[in-house]
Amino acid sequence: MSRRWLISQVDPGEVEALAREAGISPLLSTLLLNRGCKSPAQARIFLDSPLESLHSPFLMKGMAQAASRLAQAIHLREKVLLYGDYDVDGISGTALLLQVLRGLGGAVAYHLPKRLEEGYGLRAEVLHRARDEGFSVVITVDHGTAAVEEAALARELGLDLIISDHHHPPPVLPPAYAILNPQQEDCPYPFKGLAGVGVAFKLAQAVWFTVHGSSAGGGAEGGGVETCLLEYLDLVALGTIADVVPLTGENRILVRHGLQRMVREPRPGIAALREEAGLRDGPISAGQVAFILAPRVNAPGRLSDPSISLRLLIAQEEGEARALAMDLGGQNRERQRIERDILAEARQAILDMDQSRSRAIVLARRGWHPGVIGIVASRLVEEFYRPAVLIALEDGKGRGSARGIGSLDLYQALDSCKDHLIAYGGHRLAAGFTINEDEVEAFRHRFQELARETLGDEDLEPSLKIDAEVFLDELSLEVAAELEKLPPYGLGNPEPTLLARGLQVMKYPRQVGENHLKIKVRQKEKVIGAIGFSMAGLQGEITGSPYRTHIAFYPEIDRYGGRQTLRLRIKALLLGEEPNGP
Repeated sequence: MSRRWLISQVDPGEVEALAREAGISPLLSTLLLNRGCKSPAQARIFLDSPLESLHSPFLMKGMAQAASRLAQAIHLREKVLLYGDYDVDGISGTALLLQVLRGLGGAVAYHLPKRLEEGYGLRAEVLHRARDEGFSVVITVDHGTAAVEEAALARELGLDLIISDHHHPPPVLPPAYAILNPQQEDCPYPFKGLAGVGVAFKLAQAVWFTVHGSSAGGGAEGGGVETCLLEYLDLVALGTIADVVPLTGENRILVRHGLQRMVREPRPGIAALREEAGLRDGPISAGQVAFILAPRVNAPGRLSDPSISLRLLIAQEEGEARALAMDLGGQNRERQRIERDILAEARQAILDMDQSRSRAIVLARRGWHPGVIGIVASRLVEEFYRPAVLIALEDGKGRGSARGIGSLDLYQALDSCKDHLIAYGGHRLAAGFTINEDEVEAFRHRFQELARETLGDEDLEPSLKIDAEVFLDELSLEVAAELEKLPPYGLGNPEPTLLARGLQVMKYPRQVGENHLKIKVRQKEKVIGAIGFSMAGLQGEITGSPYRTHIAFYPEIDRYGGRQTLRLRIKALLLGEEPNGP
């Protein structure tokens, strides 16, 4: 699918001033300005990501009350139940709180619902069972903000319900003992983008401080992280990356340190998972977590029992961790097989439909696996670039997963369709719901109507954002090394894309590996090698072309064979015509 090239415009004076005051190159200054860093102090925090810049957990509404109640429960040996979600964010947050609270002396157990049997969120029967088994406190992890009826039941049963969540709050909040959610309108917590595991980590910090009554590492007034809690940052990174929240602000700091933890001092479960996935050596990137590790942790929650993944994350013995990692790898391969089958069926259904008037994809089928349709919806968004909603039908009900393109807020869209839904929740880009089968057609009509009202032609045309235009003689190994300070990359901090115009392709392009394009480009006297992964199909088009080439790329250091060489990793390429957009 062709894409518009949108070239960012930055004030040259601002670029020069930030570069001079922060002691960085003009190119890095440009990239930081594009990411909202306007001052040297902001630039330094972005580049260094110091843990000391984290906010005190007690700034979050309800945190002092929740931490005090849990400290009391630990002191009195009251039974505490962690009620997590079945995805990576919920599993990692549950694993984190389980270990921290037990380490403080708490009598803590957990419940992770099975997606196919129990569905999403708090369930009345689990609360009744918790009361019958002598629990006095229940903590949700990565859900609960919309559980109004269930919270009322918990109160009737004498359970103190603490909700830790990050999803968009509904107009009416549950009558819980405490609600920890930075997205509450009246919550003063400065950073609103925490994942569920991030909120869980803040709760762990607050309880640790309350129990110990010491500000070591980050007490009631300051930020930072207590030394004894550093070992859990890998879990924070895992869940934060998997939940596709912005890797900016506190998330960037937590993920950066968590990724380092995965390499330097990996817990047995993470080490076993890396080995099973073939990531034994070297640093690990946010992309590798998102596309290699997280799907393995997610697989049992989609197909069987998410507790298998939790047991991996809390495993202490290497043998147990390896066995569980092998189990996750096998389930992930089964998930991929199911995904391929559903994707093929969904693609064919879309191609058979008239897409000329449709600005959203809404498909419903019997036999689709409800644990996999969210992934398939993401694949459809990538290919057709429009919101995609898939509904798995069974016994008169449907479970739906929606994925978006940003221009349409999925949570708000589902809210506008709530008359047709049993329940719903989620974010701007990802959401889920349940629906009666006889309401599917009315929902489809309403959702597509909203898409037509909200999305213009340009919204359905994918774009490639260009951070800066450069000349080849501005690039060097030193510049590429400087750019290596910018990861972790992800939502809110994408890998930079640079543009070089009017390049001459030297000699003949050639194919390397299975489907990769390797060329050398020249601008004036500067010649640099470039590689386009999965772009070998362009070889014939480039060979013998009389036109100059415009390349969108990322400059990186090729460390193959122990040598360091500058190369351009091609993201897009144009022959002759000028890149469009400002």
